[in-house]
Amino acid sequence: MNQNNEQELTEEVSINKETKTSNNSNLSLEELIIRVDELSENINPYSVSKEIEEIKSLFYSKLKTEQKEEGAQIADEIVDVVELSENTEVKEVKKPLHPLEVKFKQSFGNYKKIKFEYRKQREEEEKKNLKTKQQIIADIDKLTQEDESIKKTFEHFRILQEQWRNTGHVPQTENNNLWQSYHHHVELFYDFIKLNNDLRDLDFKRNLEEKTAIIEKAEALLDEKSLNTMHDSLQELHEHWKNVGPVEREQREIIWEKFQEISRKLNKKRNDYFTKRKEIDADKLAKKDAICQKIIDLTKKNSTSHSKWQSLTNQCNDLEKEWKGIGRLAKTDNKTAWNNLRTALNEFYNKKNAFYKEKKEEVKETLNTKIAIAEKAEALQNSTDWQGTGNTLIKLQEEWKNSSFAPAKQSNEIWKRFRTACDNFFNARKAHYKELDKEKEGAYTEKANLMKEVEIFKASSDTKEDIKKLKEFSSKWKTLGHVPRNKIKINDQFFTLLNSKFEDLGLSKKALANEQYKNKIRSLKGNDKAVEGEQRFLRGKIDTLIKDISQYENNISFFGHGKGTEPLKKQVEQQIEKAKKEIEELKSKLQMLK
Repeated sequence: MNQNNEQELTEEVSINKETKTSNNSNLSLEELIIRVDELSENINPYSVSKEIEEIKSLFYSKLKTEQKEEGAQIADEIVDVVELSENTEVKEVKKPLHPLEVKFKQSFGNYKKIKFEYRKQREEEEKKNLKTKQQIIADIDKLTQEDESIKKTFEHFRILQEQWRNTGHVPQTENNNLWQSYHHHVELFYDFIKLNNDLRDLDFKRNLEEKTAIIEKAEALLDEKSLNTMHDSLQELHEHWKNVGPVEREQREIIWEKFQEISRKLNKKRNDYFTKRKEIDADKLAKKDAICQKIIDLTKKNSTSHSKWQSLTNQCNDLEKEWKGIGRLAKTDNKTAWNNLRTALNEFYNKKNAFYKEKKEEVKETLNTKIAIAEKAEALQNSTDWQGTGNTLIKLQEEWKNSSFAPAKQSNEIWKRFRTACDNFFNARKAHYKELDKEKEGAYTEKANLMKEVEIFKASSDTKEDIKKLKEFSSKWKTLGHVPRNKIKINDQFFTLLNSKFEDLGLSKKALANEQYKNKIRSLKGNDKAVEGEQRFLRGKIDTLIKDISQYENNISFFGHGKGTEPLKKQVEQQIEKAKKEIEELKSKLQMLK
């Protein structure tokens, strides 16, 4: 028998042969913990190690999904729910372990302890079994040195063979050498005792029948659908083969070749499956990594609003579902894929959390700005500086309008404070002006009567006396005081009427314009804002005329000498002279304003 070939095909029977795992994907977090506790009670903890590892992966996947949903809810509350006041302080709190995670760690730790104790006990048993088998080999060796009858010696040999079969596993590192030593001493025993042909042939025949049965069982494994069952059963058959004695020399290579051939077919079937599985897993891993890259790409988008982050989160959730829908991979690839997914999701949610943290600070700053505006308005609400305070409050209203957005639930209370302060002031001012308007009704009546006097005024032959009379009307008008704001137009009506009376006097155009402008100035008296506006208007016209003169003078420098250009040059000089006179008139009006 080719010992090397036999050893190449023979694999040690796994001491932690695993049972079929249950489908735990529909269990809740609490139920997964209970399942770990149940599996920990198994006689052989190694037989459930695969299922417990899957439960661990499933537990943390479900826990992460649950925590992510809670995180998304918190992010929404930052924008839509959290109410901040001027005394609210936002603090970062380090999140403790989830209570169920603590409980799961306890159950998982208990299983690892049981598994360790079981392994320790198993190792002790294997060491004990090693000594037993070593003693069996020694006892077989002693049989060749005894003088007992062949029959008695052979019976003793059979007992030792049965003890060998019934002795359990030995340490993996010792298994191969031990088996070869046992096989060698069995061969020596058969050669030493030189059994008679009948007894020897009977033993060879029994061993041949047993090994033939092993081959038939191996052939039946070709139809086995479960590759794990097929593989484990083949290992058991190899272990059984080792413990069966030899067959006649002519049959040894033939029967071993048969077992070797069927073992190759079974191993090829398993290897082909795992090769195909590896190709499928490589394709799945590539698809999963592509999805992870898409998740990372989401973080590169410039998202500056809550709605955009909601949209990106929905896309991220869809990609994560697509990732999970691809299915599981082999253990190593599955671990790599999960690490890549966790890295991508961490990058996404870290950026999302950073956005909401920054948003929180922005909202806090905006609310502080609005609170400051409201406090300024509240400090001014009882002021009686009706014009100045009114202008200040209007500016504060503009500041409020231009301040950044803050969620309504957080800023409504501040807005009510601000609006109440503004309403208090403007309502008080309105009441004050209303009271003043009542006092001004008398002045309005007197001014209306004065206008009637001006209306019936007729020009006489004495122009100087008429001018004096019209000026007296103007002077008296100013002494009558202010009229209600809703009747302020009477002032314009009066001076328009007065100007028409000056026109009736037949004054020169210049004198008339002079008197009319004086009347305009009288109408502006007391209104500083209107006076400043008139001054700006006059200075603007003067600046424009100066520029025109400069342009005219520049144009003249381009005219040549000759009869053809003289009329044009004279026309420009007239324009310059006219502009200079107009400037003098405007300066005179400015002097009047002063």
